[in-house]
Amino acid sequence: MPTYNGRCAQHGEFEDLMKISHYIEQDGLFCPECGEKAATIISAVPVIGAMPSKPIVIDQIGQTFTSEAEKRAYFAKRPDRTLVDPNDSAFINHKDLARERAEKKAKQMGFRDVEDRRTRKKRELKRRREISNGDKKISVVTAS
Repeated sequence: MPTYNGRCAQHGEFEDLMKISHYIEQDGLFCPECGEKAATIISAVPVIGAMPSKPIVIDQIGQTFTSEAEKRAYFAKRPDRTLVDPNDSAFINHKDLARERAEKKAKQMGFRDVEDRRTRKKRELKRRREISNGDKKISVVTAS
């Protein structure tokens, strides 16, 4: 049975436990102390799970879902994908392997490591922005 919250003008707020059919039959709530018609207080209903205003965001796969059904449908279409706990050994091994591959590729490209590659790339992008904004002049060296 639902709990109804009411407010009497003379006696304040109260709770009443009754069947929905009884609430409808008597046309609302009545104060238990004076018997006068009382206002029904409508409260927010707690919602568990995803909804458009509270989506499920899964950074691991870069997806956002508005419902559990949408999430299930996504994974049903992609049986090769699965969520892995960050503390799971499979995830740790995958992360280590990806880091090793990135380091190897950076070295093949002539950098010391991944961090050196990122630093140089940022520096180059900054230089290009400065040139395109006119903040920096391009110096051309000519052979004599």
